[in-house]
Amino acid sequence: MSAIFAVAGKLVTLFIYVLVGYVVSKRKMISEGFSAGISRFLLVVTIPCLILSTFETDYTFERLVKAGEGYVISLIIFGASILIGYLTAWIFRISEESKSVWIYSVTFTNHAFMGWAVMDAVFGGESIFYATFANLAFSTYAYTYGVWLMRSTGTEAGKKHSMKEYILTPVNAAIVVGLIMFIFQLRFPAPVDNAVQGMSSLTTPMAMLYVGTILTKSSIKDVFSDWRTYACSFVRLVLIPLLVLMIARPLIHDPMIYGVLVIGHAMPVAGFCAIFAGEYGNDVVLASKFIFITTLPLQRTHLLLPSALLS
Repeated sequence: MSAIFAVAGKLVTLFIYVLVGYVVSKRKMISEGFSAGISRFLLVVTIPCLILSTFETDYTFERLVKAGEGYVISLIIFGASILIGYLTAWIFRISEESKSVWIYSVTFTNHAFMGWAVMDAVFGGESIFYATFANLAFSTYAYTYGVWLMRSTGTEAGKKHSMKEYILTPVNAAIVVGLIMFIFQLRFPAPVDNAVQGMSSLTTPMAMLYVGTILTKSSIKDVFSDWRTYACSFVRLVLIPLLVLMIARPLIHDPMIYGVLVIGHAMPVAGFCAIFAGEYGNDVVLASKFIFITTLPLQRTHLLLPSALLS
């Protein structure tokens, strides 16, 4: 029951952020340039800070091995999810210009903001450490393959990009620095650490505000009448979680690691989908629709399945 309340509370918070973004954009209280700048600020500043902050935890070799197990299994799950994304894009005849947004949406979830609240309610604070490494698998794919995916069909399609552009990014730099700090138990000086924590806390509110501003570009009726949003909901909230259950059950024996993976991959579409779509000239309106629909409270009943299996 506590997990259900945790989800409900996070949902209300998310919708408040989206609503504020929608209202201030609709009433022309912010410019389109400001809205576009949010995505760049998130990718360059707040998301790297969020990654750095998640590695600030105590080190033991046993914890590292267990966390590494979760990371590897999560990599397998994300790889399988990408294949499901391509397969379902073909089944539902998703257009070429929308395919990247579709695949990203069904693959990558709102793992941290919503998922961590549920994990904490079900397993306690210890689970967040392992969730950090599962989320590292998200980062491994999302900021390399995910960037390539969004560039492949956006306004940058056809442009040549070196491998260095995908690897040498603020996000990937934060992952490397975070791992070094975790293994060697290094810490930022207090003023710097406070700044990093403060910047990281801006990520979710700003990402959802951005979604709200993008939703003003289409009518609410259009959001609910687009059949692709319901197809995406089925794949993201039903098909992928079932896939995770089948993959994780025989490979993981620790109930906490198992629970972290199941819950994390049963969350709505990641807010970063709209951020990347906007940054690389993809269908940002469709991305925002997918985020909005999969985050609706009425959709959250799908969590009863993994909750029952974890109990």
